[in-house]
Amino acid sequence: MKLFSSIKSLLQFNPTDRQLNEAEQNELNHAIVELMMEMVRADFVELYAEKTVLAKYLSDKLGFTTADVDSYIEAAEIRAEFSISLESQTNVINNYLANSQKVDLMQHLWALAEADNEVHLLEQNLFYKAGLLLGIKKLQLDEICQSAEI
Repeated sequence: MKLFSSIKSLLQFNPTDRQLNEAEQNELNHAIVELMMEMVRADFVELYAEKTVLAKYLSDKLGFTTADVDSYIEAAEIRAEFSISLESQTNVINNYLANSQKVDLMQHLWALAEADNEVHLLEQNLFYKAGLLLGIKKLQLDEICQSAEI
């Protein structure tokens, strides 16, 4: 099952076409990984398969080293313990990504929800909430869900 297409352009793109500095790039990377970790944890069952898919994605598609993967996931897990909403992640993403890149991100997020071959209602709710916070219309979100294969 094809889980992710390259999201590298997402992490290097911003709507103002200016190059992100290291701090901004790091902030965006953390926000995206945290949002994806929220999806892994959405159904209150963190399956090894989901975390493996996330780690492999970060490594293979984004070119993160093993140490970077571990660092980003560890930071995302810690922040998730204290997170009360998705707004902290989505606000950062909204600052750096254009709408088309946010739609691509949502496609990757949905693929992560499908990683265990079952989309839980809580995962579906998180997907729609994140998408709406990113300014994506419900119709577009529905299309992402319908075009994906479980």
